Amino acid sequence: MAHANKVAIIMDGNRRWAKKNNLPASSGHRKGIETLIEIVKSAKQNDVKNLIVYAFSTENWSRESFEVNALMNLINFGVDVKLDEILENEVKLEFIGDLKGLPKNAQQGVEKCIEATKHFDDFTLTVALNYGGISDILNAFKELQNNGLDLNEENFLAKTQLGNNDLDIFIRTGGDMRLSNFLLPNIGYSELFFTDKLWPEFTANDFEDVLKDFDERNRRFGK
Repeated sequence: MAHANKVAIIMDGNRRWAKKNNLPASSGHRKGIETLIEIVKSAKQNDVKNLIVYAFSTENWSRESFEVNALMNLINFGVDVKLDEILENEVKLEFIGDLKGLPKNAQQGVEKCIEATKHFDDFTLTVALNYGGISDILNAFKELQNNGLDLNEENFLAKTQLGNNDLDIFIRTGGDMRLSNFLLPNIGYSELFFTDKLWPEFTANDFEDVLKDFDERNRRFGK
């Protein structure tokens, strides 16, 4: 029987949830943070070791400027409002992506989270900000070239943002069935789960159903 240690989620549907409930998009994103906290708790209770979530992609910069600004401000909202809860649950926070491309106040929020949670080691929440899978691949190749390393699978994966870590489960909420440039180097044998539920509607029970389904799958890894 398989057990999931590393789970990635594309948290899609915040804006549509807000529209459905006649609320501004920012309310959908804030509700999405509430959902994330509940899923983090469930993941930890079910012995998942690492949850990786797609918070902001390199493509998201093309959205309306007011929404991009709202999403950047949401980072500090999450820090100010939810960091205590993260600490109570002993969650280590890590970040991947081009963090230097974020506004200065967002970078400061990220640094605060990393520093405040660095001593936890039982469960890690990895947040992808300004991340793109193709950029991740290109940067890994550049690292190999610049350091004169042999081009092989082990060296390549070691230079990606997640390192030599294969994902067990890849979940996308919101109804779309695509990968959206997320963690492309690390999903070769991931089990894929797609749900029509919008992210703010996704519950701990939904997450646990995915884990149960995964546990029953026979993972052959091409053999």
